[in-house]
Amino acid sequence: MESATQPRERPVPTPLAILLAGLLLVACAPVQEEPADDPNAVEPSIGDESALNALIADYMVAMNSGDPDGVAASYAADAVRMPPDALPISGRESIRRNVAQAFETSDLNVQMQVIETEFSGELAYVRGTFLLTVTPKDGSPATESEGNWMRLMRREPDGRWLVAYSLWNFQS
Repeated sequence: MESATQPRERPVPTPLAILLAGLLLVACAPVQEEPADDPNAVEPSIGDESALNALIADYMVAMNSGDPDGVAASYAADAVRMPPDALPISGRESIRRNVAQAFETSDLNVQMQVIETEFSGELAYVRGTFLLTVTPKDGSPATESEGNWMRLMRREPDGRWLVAYSLWNFQS
């Protein structure tokens, strides 16, 4: 005896139905949101980078001419200078006195190269290499040293960039 119900065939989807289903899936896909920009991030201007480079150049001129006031002028009032194998020197006036002591016994010539500058809001770090020639005033032979340096710079309320932290090391 044959069954009264016949199995039904499934309809074959038409290309139009497939296209509509695909468009529906794409339209309903979750939206990928891009991360919000950091509201505190500040794009550095060419002027900012130029100001940092000028500060480094002024520092070299002051060091090479034995001018402790000029060296100190590149530092913020609350700056910290961290020489290798020595205690940190805190404050612009303490930094000025420390540099003045070095100038009493030696003539210095420092050549600094900037390798990298990076900005983050009101702060920037600058790092590079240096060649330092120390010529003792007592007639002893001059010495040359190479090394690396890094400075954390801070934009002051008046817009000037000054050194907040300074450190360096010598290559062996």
